[in-house]
Amino acid sequence: MRITKSGAAWAAVLAAALLAGPARADNNPNGTVFRAVGWYRGMGSISNGTITCEIPTVTSAIPDGSFVLGIWNTFGVPTFYYPDINSPFGNPCGVWLQLRNNLLDQGITLDHVELRYRIAGARRFRSFVRTRNGFPIACRSLRHQTVFSGLRMDAANSTATSSGSGAPNVVFAQMLPFVTPQQINCLRSQYAPLPTSVFTSLQLVVRATAVGVSDAGDTFSANVAPYTLTLRHSCGNGRVDDGEECDPTAPINTSSRRRLAPTISSANGRIGSESCPARLRRNGG
Repeated sequence: MRITKSGAAWAAVLAAALLAGPARADNNPNGTVFRAVGWYRGMGSISNGTITCEIPTVTSAIPDGSFVLGIWNTFGVPTFYYPDINSPFGNPCGVWLQLRNNLLDQGITLDHVELRYRIAGARRFRSFVRTRNGFPIACRSLRHQTVFSGLRMDAANSTATSSGSGAPNVVFAQMLPFVTPQQINCLRSQYAPLPTSVFTSLQLVVRATAVGVSDAGDTFSANVAPYTLTLRHSCGNGRVDDGEECDPTAPINTSSRRRLAPTISSANGRIGSESCPARLRRNGG
């Protein structure tokens, strides 16, 4: 026997979910009330050694759910953390999480974002790196991180224009740092010594869960928003690869010969060879 529900019945269910009520474990099924829409980045340009980023809005945001970065450096620019707002190759305008409040007549204030980390396919390296739950045991204290924030989303039926996102019930929260210097350093110490025949890239999967509090005091956990950062490593293969500036077994020790860091021209969008001591400047969207 097939069971169906009429449109009116589903509307009643949705309305009940959007109205304020006692908080409970299942008060936000699949992000019905408080939703993580996804990852985005703002428009950006680099000119005269300055990085200019626009804060994303609902009309200008660019999807940004994955990125590739050198585990040591990228085109000679060292990797310290991610995103690096001072590096032209560290996704300086990226990793903004769009959050939406679907409550009627009530706002939600973002309290914090819980971040959980794992290495995709970590079992492949278990004979070289001891892991548990998809993460190096030596780095286990860094497997979880919390980013606190106080961004506010007005009610879905609000007419306020103070959010800056282009919609009263939407905010964009940039995760800084998304991957900390301690995490980069620990992962580098565990995986970088491996021969390139075993390891040339590493996928770090981050699962973010935003937690917000409504005006009535109810706590909502949004749906999980995953992100993938691929850490590339080719040092030690006997040659200098594109974008690499360290290779101890190469005929010439490139780590002691500094090359000019390429930049992205805001005019043509291509990678050039001019020097780029980048500085960050942000424009409101």
